[in-house]
Amino acid sequence: MNKKEHDEWIKEFNEFCDDSSSNIVVPSHLFEKIRNELFPNPWKVFSKIAIIHGVVGFLSLGICNQFGLNPFNTIYSLSDYFMKTAGHNFCMLACGVLFISTTYLFSNIFLTLEEVESVRKYEWLQLGVLSLASLASFYFFGAELVGTFVGLWLLGAVIGGVLSIELSFKIRQQMVQVTYK
Repeated sequence: MNKKEHDEWIKEFNEFCDDSSSNIVVPSHLFEKIRNELFPNPWKVFSKIAIIHGVVGFLSLGICNQFGLNPFNTIYSLSDYFMKTAGHNFCMLACGVLFISTTYLFSNIFLTLEEVESVRKYEWLQLGVLSLASLASFYFFGAELVGTFVGLWLLGAVIGGVLSIELSFKIRQQMVQVTYK
């Protein structure tokens, strides 16, 4: 940079620094909107997850019947494969993993990174409520719940939930990094 360009750059920089930004009034609703986007309400995020879970959970029953529920009257089910492969206990564990993890992986399409972070922040509460609400729904629709199998299903749901939440978070981080490169 020669002397003339340097002097011009310094002049423009000084003008920029001298420009008073105190004359600009930013409406407070903009700050509120930014705050809400950066720190989403956990109840709103959970509401989104619950709606997604209702749809995805219902559809997942078509490929893996849980506690004998088969809303689509499908002939084949992953639960049959799981039972033949490793028995009923493994089936309950695997079905719990599948049922909850599909929700969190699919929700990654609809949630922002900040919302995924919110899910991650409250993951134990959300997993607990979602899993117990799922079991209550199964019972409501006529499924026979047996203690040991419910325990294994809940264990699978927790394992699947934690792993899928972490995977969703990593995927979203990678997507943001790729977008801003």
